[in-house]
Amino acid sequence: MVGGLCNATLISMLLSLLIESVAALLFVERQVSRQSDPQRNKAILEMLHIDKVSASHHQARPHPYMRRIYELLETLEAQDWKDEDGTLVQSFRSVPGGVGAPPGWIWFNLTGVDPSTFPGGAELVLFRKILHPSPLSVSVALHGLTHAAAPQPATTTRGGEGVALDERRLRLDRRPPTGYDVFRAGALMGRLAPGSISLGPAASVGFQLRYTDEGGSLVLHEALTQSLYSLGPRGSPREPLLVLYRVHPREIHPDTQTPPPPSSTLTPAALVTD
Repeated sequence: MVGGLCNATLISMLLSLLIESVAALLFVERQVSRQSDPQRNKAILEMLHIDKVSASHHQARPHPYMRRIYELLETLEAQDWKDEDGTLVQSFRSVPGGVGAPPGWIWFNLTGVDPSTFPGGAELVLFRKILHPSPLSVSVALHGLTHAAAPQPATTTRGGEGVALDERRLRLDRRPPTGYDVFRAGALMGRLAPGSISLGPAASVGFQLRYTDEGGSLVLHEALTQSLYSLGPRGSPREPLLVLYRVHPREIHPDTQTPPPPSSTLTPAALVTD
């Protein structure tokens, strides 16, 4: 009798231990399964060529100016571009100047890009972070350099002074309707030999703004550019942008900037933050 009770007790204990072990194994299996579900789901999505899992982490947000260009392209008739193949527009964000590059310039890395594939031209897009409280205007000339082993002026006069790529008058108390100051830079890209810019590992182009008012030349070009324009940080919606066009940019968006009337002189101290 006593032996039977002992056997029953032993069997009961063994069953309890077995049940607890099975429960523990099931819990661990559920945890492992729960942790592996995202990986398994991602693998399934990748097999189906669905990139929703990783797109939000790796896809950079477009620059606001480029978003506007894309929207304008979508509104145009498809047959307007029937003779064009490939990318109509390509944009580049500014980078620090390389070793030996002259300071005070806005640089863009174009390594691997053949400018001859973008005959429509190029634009330098800058966001003006400072507005003047009065209707002040200033003349601005855009100059450019290409930089590989050593910087070379795009075009030069006999005196060695670079010829301006674009010149315009800016009204400093307001921004253009686009929200950005846009300068034509196609002359610099057009003077690059086809394929030459893709040869060097650090091929880049640089731009400098030079200012003139009614009283004569303003020599504080770098200081004025840093005061007027947002030059970073990288990835900011206000950083400088270089846009290359396969078609002429005016076919995509009209030039809405009009020259303002002459006004008083400009000094850096007269500027205010918007």
